[in-house]
Amino acid sequence: MAAVLLPQNMMLPGLAPLGPLGFIKEESSPQATQQLLPIVSGMGGFSTSSFSATATHRVLSEQEVAAQLYAGLQAVSLAPVSQGIDLKPNLELLLKEATEAYRGSDYSRALVLCQPVAAAMPNRADVLLLMGAICYQLKDYQQCISYNDRCILIDPNLAEAHANLANALQQLGNIDMAIVYYQSALRLKPYFTDAYNNMASALVQKGLIPEAMDCYMQALRVNPHLVDVHNNLGDLWRAQGVAGRQAAQQCYLEALRLDVFYAPAWRGLGDLLRESGEFVQALSCYQEAVRLRPCYADAFTGMGVVLKELKRRPEAEACFEAVVRLRPNCALAHGNLAGMLYEQGKLDAAIVMYQKALAIEPAFPEAYNNLGNALREAGRYDEAIACYSACIQLQYSKAVQQAQLQPDLAAAAAVAGIPGVSAAAASVAAAAAGGGLMGGLAAMAASRPPQQLLPPAVAQRVSVAYNNLGGILKMTGQAVAAIACYEQVVLLQPDSPEGHANLASACKDAARHDVAIQSYRRALALRPDFPEAFANFVHSLQCVCDWSDRPALFARLEQEIRRDLAAGRLPSVQPFHAMAYPFTADLALAISVKYAEHCSLAAVRLNLPKLPHPPAVKLQPGERLRVGYVSSDFGNHPLSHLMGSVFGLHDRSRVEVFCYGLSPSDGSEWRCRIEAEAEHFMDVSSWSVADIAHRMSQDGLHIGVNLNGYTKGARNEIFALWPAPVQTSYMGFPATTGAPFLPYLITDKVVAPPQLHHCYSEKLALMPNCYFVNDYKRCHRDVLNKAALPRRGEFGLPDDKIIFSCSNQLYKYDPDTFKTWCNILKRVPDSVLWLLRFPPYGEQNIRMQAAAHGVDPNRIIFTDVAHKDLHIRRSGLADVFLDTPLCNAHTTGCDVLWGGCPMVTLPMERMASRVAASLAYASGLGPEMVVNSQQEYEDRAVLLGTNRILREQLRARLEAVRLACPLFDTEGWVRDLEKVYFRMWDIHLEGKGPRSFEVR
Repeated sequence: MAAVLLPQNMMLPGLAPLGPLGFIKEESSPQATQQLLPIVSGMGGFSTSSFSATATHRVLSEQEVAAQLYAGLQAVSLAPVSQGIDLKPNLELLLKEATEAYRGSDYSRALVLCQPVAAAMPNRADVLLLMGAICYQLKDYQQCISYNDRCILIDPNLAEAHANLANALQQLGNIDMAIVYYQSALRLKPYFTDAYNNMASALVQKGLIPEAMDCYMQALRVNPHLVDVHNNLGDLWRAQGVAGRQAAQQCYLEALRLDVFYAPAWRGLGDLLRESGEFVQALSCYQEAVRLRPCYADAFTGMGVVLKELKRRPEAEACFEAVVRLRPNCALAHGNLAGMLYEQGKLDAAIVMYQKALAIEPAFPEAYNNLGNALREAGRYDEAIACYSACIQLQYSKAVQQAQLQPDLAAAAAVAGIPGVSAAAASVAAAAAGGGLMGGLAAMAASRPPQQLLPPAVAQRVSVAYNNLGGILKMTGQAVAAIACYEQVVLLQPDSPEGHANLASACKDAARHDVAIQSYRRALALRPDFPEAFANFVHSLQCVCDWSDRPALFARLEQEIRRDLAAGRLPSVQPFHAMAYPFTADLALAISVKYAEHCSLAAVRLNLPKLPHPPAVKLQPGERLRVGYVSSDFGNHPLSHLMGSVFGLHDRSRVEVFCYGLSPSDGSEWRCRIEAEAEHFMDVSSWSVADIAHRMSQDGLHIGVNLNGYTKGARNEIFALWPAPVQTSYMGFPATTGAPFLPYLITDKVVAPPQLHHCYSEKLALMPNCYFVNDYKRCHRDVLNKAALPRRGEFGLPDDKIIFSCSNQLYKYDPDTFKTWCNILKRVPDSVLWLLRFPPYGEQNIRMQAAAHGVDPNRIIFTDVAHKDLHIRRSGLADVFLDTPLCNAHTTGCDVLWGGCPMVTLPMERMASRVAASLAYASGLGPEMVVNSQQEYEDRAVLLGTNRILREQLRARLEAVRLACPLFDTEGWVRDLEKVYFRMWDIHLEGKGPRSFEVR
């Protein structure tokens, strides 16, 4: 049985399309394990069959086998009279019954019946030959060898005994000795076609393809009418790829000319056509094979493959189910069916079927890998990690067993938990490498070039499993472990651009942008046309303010995005990255729309019925509006820092709040607070998308609120299933989602004035003040006590200078804005610029840019990222906060305004560029802090930097309004938000679909 890939088409976080290690076509191939039927007749025997290492031999019916066996036994049992053997009637009867039992496939009974005959006549060749055949069928290959050895001692010229011994040796993996015995059989019987046929399969296992073909041709020279051999030769030619297709076709056609009812040749033609992409014609061939042989599992498998390619998935599933019925003890059959269930989104059924495959064959690495994929999709991350790890362990274990690698590899396998390796070696390896799977394999890989450790095919398969493991570790925030996995990939496959790109992506997540950039460069050197790697390379450069070639890079990036969009492909740039790029509003919207389509398709694949909603009727007296918030950021995250009080501040007499946490608890004060104060909180981090959506539907939500959008940890497929009748995007993603399943966006009229509504796919629900909530009045009142605030000197800031600051992440910077900052520093000589090392690898580039603009780099002061409380308390140390126009200070804007520090912000077109202006206006001081052009931005900052009285007056006014302005009135903000929700429900009751509205 051999493996043909049935990919599950999954894209993991990072870049490389990974997914399964490959399943699995139930047909023979040059890599298959041969199952040979033994030859039991000294007068010519019968054909070997089924699952040759070279090809699929014709499987004789039990009646054919029995008839030939019986005839052979009759011939061989007529021993010469000179031997003086008298076969007593009762022994003759036993031998006949043993033969009948063999014919009926009752091999255990046949063995019992044959044993007294063998005991009575230990030197009877035909009896020993039959005993060897029975042991072969019982998979007792050593005993089969013993009986055939005795046969050869009795009659060295019995070619059938030599051939049967070779068959058993082949099953035990002793291919070299098997070939020797096939050759001796052919020396004894030059026209022994079965021996030629079986020796060909052994030669293929040795990689001796020309010699194997010659064996088949020798058999055909003896008898050109051997349909099985024509078919086997066709399979071998087909295995050679494009170069062998024509010869393979001729072989299959010749087999059919000899016997048009020969099903394996129809199957072979089907395989040939399938591999050529001619799926409809291939399907016809498979159907004919099944018509001729209704229980032909290989043909059903091939039919399933082509039906899958033709997108006829239910029919493909039915074919794979038929294979499982025909081969209930075949792990590969269960694996194929599981893969088809997975492709149709039937995750629970797929998981069960993969588990059945593993119950049949526990040492099945591909099944572990693909089960890991299904568990990952189902949100069962810990189990998925265990499966990927098991897959890696088994792959290395097989490499140790098959390739007999060096002891250091065996020790690494032991550390991974692979049986059969001494505990001492395991402990030594664990001590040397730090223990565990990663440590053991890392130590092993570091000891020598990985190409010497594993054959290329095995290295590729191990790499896929490492990629998948790295992907899920990266997705669950375990960046260091993910990096270790991807490092193994590039060690195993140093010329894999995907491996380097995935390593870069993990390093980027771990804030190792320096390593990430190097790895992206390597990936692009190996594969220049690699859109995903290029997009992430550009983003990594942006994160560290490396602006060399920026115009050319962004021009190419935009060109590639538009090419992807025109071709209907998912763009390489993610919506969250596009938010901070110098793209037009229409391009940013188009990117979001395409990602929304991707989520919708993923939801459709789940094949779920429409979820029930509460009736669209007016709420009865005492009935509450049920609102569900969904987020992966309930924890130590800016969203929870800002919204921590919101979930508990809702009016419980009117609104029933449900929170669905997509991430497990981090134990932080913010998570604990939200869990305690929300009326209903459910940790659904381990649930599948379908189960979460079902639960939301069962909870009878009126309004579903997506707090993620296209941010890390989002599971937008939940909303694509429409678990609530009214759904809206809010807070987490400050841009349009482009998603029809999120028809509303909660924002405000400063962020989204009428002339900019074209930037959004959603209908806009406009709050009366700033849409951007915060919780500072309740959680950070210590900032109001000036005496308790830190001093500038604690952070290396001068007391006698004007301090301009920006604590935004560096990816929000752009060259024009930084040039303006340098102009400001030059126009306010007694000033410095205070920035955040976020990330630290951008500091050198910033200093170089300052020098290039004629500013002393020492006037740029960097400090490290601080704990949230300290960060807010020190934000007021600056004199003026300089905002970044392309992507504003959002949470940071609240930090500095609450700290009493004025800002200068320049709103542009898209949402992320206008939030700071909304914050400023909600503080009541918008005109003093919001400007309309880059030049006005520079002039306003200079004015505040040089006019101490104006600056101090603005600060005093800001400090005075903190406790009274709408910006920091969280309770009032929640009342306004509830008005938005009730208005959405009222519009829903009208039955005319969502529409934009403003709450006053």
